[in-house]
Amino acid sequence: MHQNKDLYKKLLTDGYAIFSVEDTNALEEFHDVISSSLNIGLSTGLSNCHHQISTEEVNERRIRAFRELNQVEDWEQKYFSLAKRACLDLLGPDIAIQSKLNLSIQMPNDESSTLGLHTDALSGQSVFEIVLWVPLTNSYESNSMYIYPKDISYMMLSKMPSFEHGGMEKLFESFKDSANFLSLDYGSALIFSPTMFHGNVVNRTSETRISINCRFKNLFSPESDSGERRLGSFYRVLEVSEVTRLGLSYRDEDICFND
Repeated sequence: MHQNKDLYKKLLTDGYAIFSVEDTNALEEFHDVISSSLNIGLSTGLSNCHHQISTEEVNERRIRAFRELNQVEDWEQKYFSLAKRACLDLLGPDIAIQSKLNLSIQMPNDESSTLGLHTDALSGQSVFEIVLWVPLTNSYESNSMYIYPKDISYMMLSKMPSFEHGGMEKLFESFKDSANFLSLDYGSALIFSPTMFHGNVVNRTSETRISINCRFKNLFSPESDSGERRLGSFYRVLEVSEVTRLGLSYRDEDICFND
């Protein structure tokens, strides 16, 4: 863990951290799948896909690309490989992964693709998971996501009752000057806690941002109170330690996990 101690220190302090992906070959495969699905050639590039895709058709194209992305053979292990060392260090050897890999496309001036202020924990996710967010284009300014560091996020959480009538929009307006719009070049990734407030706004840059994201948690950490966010439905088994295999075999000799 000492090799990534700065990353883990920042995650603990701020609630999020940016780092270089660990497996560039897997990253390239995800990039190529999306490019092929959207029919975007290398000469155009994903960041300029808005020159070929209209805002009226982008969601239909995104859904098609999402389906193809989740049909990639062994996508779970490939996505895991983008941050395998970090996930193992943070979560331990027994890991569950979200059952679907998410895809976001934010084209310039597309008001239909915004995701307002929220935390995943308030939406029913386990507070013990981590989110791995990976842009497939350079991500910066308003085409990126914004996030609040831990101290401000917790302050915002404590003030939510006073914004009962105005809702999240008013809460964002009150704290918008503290929103940190992240800057990540292609090849970088973000890990963050589901307890951090984050979201995005209308992309006013000249480039499209495309990103993928997925969640990981320890198999034995508490699950969300939501019945929909459980192992076997929302999560699936990804990694199982030998000690866990041994312990489970004591109760049921027939139990097995995919290698």
